[in-house]
Amino acid sequence: MKIIKCFIPILLSILWIYFLQKPIIVGDNAIPPLGKFMSPFTGFWQNVRATKSIQNTVLNQMHKEGSILFDDRMVPHIFAQSTGDAYFMQGYVHAMHRLWQMDFSTRAAEGRISEIIGSKALNFDRNKRRKGLAESAKQSIEVWKKFPEAYKLVEAYCDGVNYYIQHLDYKDLPIEYKLMNFEPELWTPYRSSLFHKNMAEVLCGRDQDIEMTNAKTFFGADFDLLFPEYDPFSDPVIPKGTKWDFNVDSLINQVENSNQDLGFIPIQRTIQDPGLGSNNWAVGPSKSVSGNPILCNDPHLNLSLPSIWYEQQIVTPDRNVYGVTFPGIPGVIIGFNKDIAWGITNGGWDVMDWYQIKWKDESMTSYFYNNEWKNTEYRIERIKVKGQQDVLDTVPLTVWGPVVYNQISHAKYGLAMHWIIQDPSAYCEMDVFDLLNQGKNVGDYRNAIQKFPYPAQNFAFISKTGDIALTVQGKMPIKVNQQGRFVMDGTKKENAWHGFVPLSSTPHTINPIRGFVSSANQKSTDRGFPVYYNDGDFRDYRGTMINRYLSEKKLWNVDDMKALQYNAYSLRAETALPSLLKYLDTTPMNIVNQQVYHELKSWNYMYDSNAVAPVYFDLWMDIFHRLVWDEISQDTLKKYTAMPSDQTTIRLMKEQVNLKYFDILSSPGKESLSDVVRISYDSLLNQLQDKLLLTKKWADYKHASIDHMARIPAFGIPFVSTSGSKDIINAHARTFGPSWRMIVELTKDGPHAYGIYPGGQDGRPGSPYYRSMVSDWSQGKYNSLNYANTIHDLTPLITYEFKK
Repeated sequence: MKIIKCFIPILLSILWIYFLQKPIIVGDNAIPPLGKFMSPFTGFWQNVRATKSIQNTVLNQMHKEGSILFDDRMVPHIFAQSTGDAYFMQGYVHAMHRLWQMDFSTRAAEGRISEIIGSKALNFDRNKRRKGLAESAKQSIEVWKKFPEAYKLVEAYCDGVNYYIQHLDYKDLPIEYKLMNFEPELWTPYRSSLFHKNMAEVLCGRDQDIEMTNAKTFFGADFDLLFPEYDPFSDPVIPKGTKWDFNVDSLINQVENSNQDLGFIPIQRTIQDPGLGSNNWAVGPSKSVSGNPILCNDPHLNLSLPSIWYEQQIVTPDRNVYGVTFPGIPGVIIGFNKDIAWGITNGGWDVMDWYQIKWKDESMTSYFYNNEWKNTEYRIERIKVKGQQDVLDTVPLTVWGPVVYNQISHAKYGLAMHWIIQDPSAYCEMDVFDLLNQGKNVGDYRNAIQKFPYPAQNFAFISKTGDIALTVQGKMPIKVNQQGRFVMDGTKKENAWHGFVPLSSTPHTINPIRGFVSSANQKSTDRGFPVYYNDGDFRDYRGTMINRYLSEKKLWNVDDMKALQYNAYSLRAETALPSLLKYLDTTPMNIVNQQVYHELKSWNYMYDSNAVAPVYFDLWMDIFHRLVWDEISQDTLKKYTAMPSDQTTIRLMKEQVNLKYFDILSSPGKESLSDVVRISYDSLLNQLQDKLLLTKKWADYKHASIDHMARIPAFGIPFVSTSGSKDIINAHARTFGPSWRMIVELTKDGPHAYGIYPGGQDGRPGSPYYRSMVSDWSQGKYNSLNYANTIHDLTPLITYEFKK
């Protein structure tokens, strides 16, 4: 008995040690092994060490000597004797500061999150795999290998990432690895390709085919009035009247427009946020106070921590380039050197089309195409699930592409998807930015970007010699009129894309007479462009306002550009509010009515953080819009149709006051436009009886936040006070906004540049550089970008020396 009692503590200790080394399962969630996580030597305590405790370091893994000098904002300035060595060091610092971000984002693109968090990610993983992001990444790698010099540079980048990983102890893993109980994998060119596919999905993985198909059926003859593809008052990216040196009329005329009436396609209402836009513009010497060209760029993306961007300088014998990079791929994506500067915005072309398939039976083993039955091909996906057996998913493949959705309840069940990423590029995408980074003139710029496949981007450009340019670059499918705007008949081969516009002939302008170029995701061209394209649901407000300001003011300097990037003026309010207010009866008014009316009447249309008028206006417009389009009733929502935009609604309010849609169908009477305005205003006043809402300022109402990538609340920022809104130049809404603001003036003495993003260089939440720029960013402040010509131009906080 005494022997048994002696062994009980030993047994309990063994069980306790075992318990501490195993994850604890609570429902669908897993708590990491507490022994590892709580260890003072290797656990989360090690993640709170101050970054400044990192000492100067010497690493022996180079062809030649090189250095990384980190400045006081933890921006690395890389000095190397070759591009390969520079990319090795870039991979190393990306991994040092952003390893978990790189790893998690590419696993997500590959559909492998279930390996980390279990079965609750299965639907997410299925969707990524069925869309074929991983398959497209593999295809791209085979193309890249045909360009050995470029491929070697990608491999050098991967070697740098892996050198860091291979010398990383568990105690130094980012805390997210410890919380989720997984470890990093080695980096490969395939994973860099996955990152590119992930960005393609973010920027061109959207469509409204079903919503527009239903809208065409629902509104009938009024569809073109309510959903115009061209606004005569908008200002396209490429100036109106531009002449084009190619045409495809002979091909288009041979193809039948085979859009068919498919009737309603049942779908629950989903709202796609149109916020993934951006601004860029540039002025030439004739519109610059100093006579130097100035370029500005602020891409609008979902804001997260760690930030999507990483600031960096790379100096080699053939380049000295500064800007922001994507952790996961080599080179500078948006930036400048001593000779040129460039910035990008999303082109927004619709390059994802859906086809209704005529299946032989419910088994989907064969389908009708081009007057014959074809056998369905399949791709088997094996999904590893943490704590469970692997899940096999069978993906049907057609001539158009994969069947993405296998749930009968889904609106796109049985439809096939054709997406631009299914068509391999003829070039190595990584070569595009490598060439831009070392570019010297407009010819180098045009040569570099012509290799860019997708997602289509508006590349704004300036050179030290005074040239300015803008190119809408990407693979542009040749389509007949309206093709791809609606779900198409998958039995007809003529519904395929008819090739692509030559990459050298995509919309572009060089040194336009007006002295500036700009883009804000509006329509790329006027109706004169030889090829039909549709481009989603972006509004024209930002583009129109940017061009108005650039046209009206004769000369610009850097401070003017900073103010313009942070401009909060609403063209939407300017256009709509006077037309709404004129219908109101201003007597008699109670106290709340007087306050609201006075605020709206005296409002300067600025979405300032401390203003209340933007809250009133947005609430009123939402109510008014719903009342006007109440034809889309509860029954119709089950077979959801797109609603006309508020931009269209405002135009109709001004031009067609007797339009039948101003009648509220849910009421017994017949309302006019003036009735709807007054009813919506009364509804607004009823809402504002809530004193908290009545006095709520715009920043509090908008309640912007910056979430952690994995939605870990403690690692995000729950509230950021900012001005701006999605339809104005400072396009900042709840979760998206200017992810990087940059202004570059190219002078004879070198570039003068300013920039900032809402985050910090170090992706580790315990670092003082994790969110160090958020406060200044929210206030419209900028950092002066420290463009060094030599090592001696810097006073580094930390230095890493790389030796042979």
